[in-house]
Amino acid sequence: MDTPITLMITIEIPNYLTHVQLTKGRRPKYYTKGTHIPKKYQKYKSFDSKGRLLDDNKKPLIANPASVNKPRIKKINGQELYSGNMPPHLRSKVVACIKESFVPYLKKVKPVQDFPIRLEAELHTVPGTWGWDLDNQWIYHKCFQDALVAQGIIPDDNIYFITQAPSFSYCPVERLEDRKLVYRITTDDRPIITSHTQYKNHITKYPGYQKNDSAEQILLEGSSADCLLDID
Repeated sequence: MDTPITLMITIEIPNYLTHVQLTKGRRPKYYTKGTHIPKKYQKYKSFDSKGRLLDDNKKPLIANPASVNKPRIKKINGQELYSGNMPPHLRSKVVACIKESFVPYLKKVKPVQDFPIRLEAELHTVPGTWGWDLDNQWIYHKCFQDALVAQGIIPDDNIYFITQAPSFSYCPVERLEDRKLVYRITTDDRPIITSHTQYKNHITKYPGYQKNDSAEQILLEGSSADCLLDID
């Protein structure tokens, strides 16, 4: 017979972060002496003291006009993080940005008292181009658990406190602006857990522990988090 699961907390994160703004604007790059110069600019022969190619008005020719003063945006990609293709400093920025975006939706959540817990999750977004993998969104789970600890909602995210890590159940929506993450915190009262000596000794001795049989549901609403966060 399955052990009943008690829902304690539901946390909704509307318009969850999908991209990270790395810089406010890109700096101009110039054609310089000794580098490749496109054929259409090879008629110019003058360079300034910095070695930059000058046009007829004696102004340096910009090599990246389409991106100058435009913010540099990075799409959140769990596969890129997992594969190690993302530089460590960039990974740190992306992770910090995701965690920061969760904070407004965790501020009113009271600390959990009944351990251990299970975490369940739903991902609501448009299907977009078919073929993307749901498990590549794992970075949201890691950041969410870390944010729970940072906000004092749980003491730690190790196996003494979380005995079921979240994995997404997909829920399609029609509009991108209706996207959201939903996390549910439930009790884990499975006999294999509650009867285990190490769990008994650890949880019952935890200073903040008290058995709470009443289910509490917290639905956090409010102004949506901006899809882009500047983390300079």
